[in-house]
Amino acid sequence: MKTICALVTLLALTVGCQTNKQPRQPPLGQADVISLVKAGEPDEAIMRRIDATGTVFNLSADDIVLLRKEGVSDRLVTYMMDTRTRAAVELERRRSYYEGRWSYGFGFGHVW
Repeated sequence: MKTICALVTLLALTVGCQTNKQPRQPPLGQADVISLVKAGEPDEAIMRRIDATGTVFNLSADDIVLLRKEGVSDRLVTYMMDTRTRAAVELERRRSYYEGRWSYGFGFGHVW
């Protein structure tokens, strides 16, 4: 009886520890965006894919000229440039949330 109980417990713990989270896709590069545009993918779908992969672009003036020559729309280029700003805002939001909250340890320095 103890063996069966131990096996059931072990099985429950093993099943409970499994995760269904799929691995994150690798970030897109400029070449990937160009190939998606040339394949006829709509801008909205490319934007969703950029968000899903967490891609942050750091575009130079030469990069922007190249993207425009390859047929990437102004809207998509602007969206790609804004990824850096959105990432910085998100980082600052997270940093300000945690900043000073637990600096004195749990429960100390907080008004309850």
